[in-house]
Amino acid sequence: MWAVLVWVVVIAPNAAIGQDVDAVSVQRSIDRGVAYLKQQQTESGGWPEYPSYSCGLTALCTLALLNADVPPNDPAMVSALAYLRRNRPDRTYPVALQTLVYCEAGAAEDLPRIRRNVDWLVKAQNNRGLWSYTQQKEFGGDPSNSQFALLALAAAVDRGVTVPEDVFAKARTYWLATQQSDGGWRYRDAMPVTGSMTCAGIASLIITEGRMTGVNSRVQGDKIQCCGGGDEGADPVQGGLGWLARYFSTQSNPQAGGQSYYYYMYALERVGRLSGRRFIGQHDWYREGADRLLRLQDSFQGFWRGSTNGEDRPLVATSFALLFLSKGKRQVVVGRLQYPSSDATAWNRHPESLRQLVRHLERDWAKDLTWQTIRSENARVTDLLQAPVLVISGRQAIAGGDVLADRLGEYVDQGGTILFEAEQGDGCGDAIGFRRQFADWVTRWYPESKIEKLPIEHPVWYAQRKVDPEMLGKDFWIYGVQACCRTPIFFVPKSLSCRWELSGLLFRQSQLSESARSQISAAVSVGENVIAYATGRELQDKLQQRFLLTGSTETSRQRGQWQLAELALGAGGEDARRALPNAVGLLSQTLPVAVAPVGDPVTLDDRTLSDVTALWVHGRTDFQWSAAQRKAVQTYLDRGGYLIANAVCGAEEFVKAFRREIGKLDLDEPLAAIAPDHPALTNRYGGFDVRRVTIRRPKRDANQFAVQTRTTFPMIEAARVGPADNVFFSPLDLSCALESQNSIQCAGYGTEDATRIIANLLLYAMQQPPAD
Repeated sequence: MWAVLVWVVVIAPNAAIGQDVDAVSVQRSIDRGVAYLKQQQTESGGWPEYPSYSCGLTALCTLALLNADVPPNDPAMVSALAYLRRNRPDRTYPVALQTLVYCEAGAAEDLPRIRRNVDWLVKAQNNRGLWSYTQQKEFGGDPSNSQFALLALAAAVDRGVTVPEDVFAKARTYWLATQQSDGGWRYRDAMPVTGSMTCAGIASLIITEGRMTGVNSRVQGDKIQCCGGGDEGADPVQGGLGWLARYFSTQSNPQAGGQSYYYYMYALERVGRLSGRRFIGQHDWYREGADRLLRLQDSFQGFWRGSTNGEDRPLVATSFALLFLSKGKRQVVVGRLQYPSSDATAWNRHPESLRQLVRHLERDWAKDLTWQTIRSENARVTDLLQAPVLVISGRQAIAGGDVLADRLGEYVDQGGTILFEAEQGDGCGDAIGFRRQFADWVTRWYPESKIEKLPIEHPVWYAQRKVDPEMLGKDFWIYGVQACCRTPIFFVPKSLSCRWELSGLLFRQSQLSESARSQISAAVSVGENVIAYATGRELQDKLQQRFLLTGSTETSRQRGQWQLAELALGAGGEDARRALPNAVGLLSQTLPVAVAPVGDPVTLDDRTLSDVTALWVHGRTDFQWSAAQRKAVQTYLDRGGYLIANAVCGAEEFVKAFRREIGKLDLDEPLAAIAPDHPALTNRYGGFDVRRVTIRRPKRDANQFAVQTRTTFPMIEAARVGPADNVFFSPLDLSCALESQNSIQCAGYGTEDATRIIANLLLYAMQQPPAD
């Protein structure tokens, strides 16, 4: 049915492998793996354990199921959690895995157990920063136990449990000391560098740095410093990612001799997610990995099985596979644009910023989420659309010229939102080049719009959390550009990313001055508000293809074409200037006759309306027709013309004005709501059954912005001059839905429903008998 839309699919050339993998096939695979694990659960609530590992395998299976969205109140989870609560493990792996389960389940009753396990892990760390299998520190420890211990401690911090700072500091010292000159890590000194251990090293460095005060952002008393004093040495995380890019594989654990494949895949997912990378090197790691795992899954029972290191047990391999598939497909809420510069860090001076922001958002939305870095070089619009919000930071003008500017402009037109932040002040100097380029781009994209200081009533100040602008300082404000029914472009005059990076201190309940804490909290709130406003908390699946909505540029009048013209009304319809071309482009592939836009909006006189088959009328403000204009509309309808109207963004002023002006005409049937079984809502004329659609209504109050949805029949009104309805009016928005794929700030319909409604109205009109 969705073939009604004219979509242009653009696939990145470096993402060919795994393109056949989609959200449906991955979910089907996850469901089969979940079913297998549930079938293997014993009456005790656990799974058959390894000797001496207490509840370790049960914790791994339970963690996999929880991440695969099996809720804690599912009977299998109730039994599994009860089993785990009866066990008190005394080895690193089961202690860490049990902690991860408790943190994922989120039950308040488990907080004492999390604290107990944290104490155990803190005591088990040796002076080198390592963990061994037990608390007997004389065995020296190993990187595998150590990475799981860090995962558990990091999750505990996110749950509000305090972990001593020196635990992360010692662990970081170990991982830095053991990184090899090529950027990778190995399990033992005499062993080769492997993919699994390199992933462990990368993730552990990200975790430990994220739990410590960053070198790029610092708090000095009441002041926040965002520039200067940073580490000028090579970035060890980038070194590890470089090794992984050179040896990347989803076919095997790189350089491991066929061992620990599923263990490696779980570690690879962790690196991709924690680093915010969609691509590692030229590889779309999640698509390629998902493609491989779907091929390896047992076609009959739904399990996975490896060959070594315990993975010959399907319970282990299946758990690791499920963790990769489920955690790796977390929905992306925000991205950062990576652009080329003589200063390699110019695009991202605060590398921990988005990860910390998403941590806060996950807590407030009670949902697992992720973020991405998007490279500007060779990035298609579909790549940019992987992130609903794109953060662009800098001090100088960005290289890329008109090509990048046009691509970003199209990203915004397709429903994306951009947050520009000038890195100035706070010890960073000025950002005049960046600010000038931002202004130039806005003029290029929206020549009739202005960069405006957003009023305190704008949802950016309260969509998720209410923000007092003074909390961020007297020289701070949020600026925006209005387009159609939304604000797709935001600008802030100093770095929010700096403060997001520091917001990890809030999780650790660190000692901060009231002023510094206030600034950091407010910056996090602004970031969350931009995301909540831009998405309405409606997120796309990570594997969903991003498509481009393209409009028709055909304006010639040919025999047999239906001419669809926009009325020049002067009531704010220009805010959705792309709606009509997009509508024609979408409809032309489905309707049985050709449809073309007339070109420029037409005026109300007999000459311009003589060849117009259907008249598109939209707006958002009050208007009034003169006596001559009403006569022209009356003549047009008397001759058999059709009028299709809607209120841009559901604007009440336009709704009242349209009903008033139509009511002044000589109608055979006045404007009234059509019945749910009206033939224009059915597929009687070869269109779609649109008797059930989703209506969105933004809910704005003083404290939060949200989008309420309801599935019901369309709110369409009709009037009649002659034998059939020939005036159709939607008091809810159709135009912004056709202008952009992101119309959640409007009272109206999504793009798909809006297109189907228009298609049905035109098909109805085409097949009515001509007027006498």
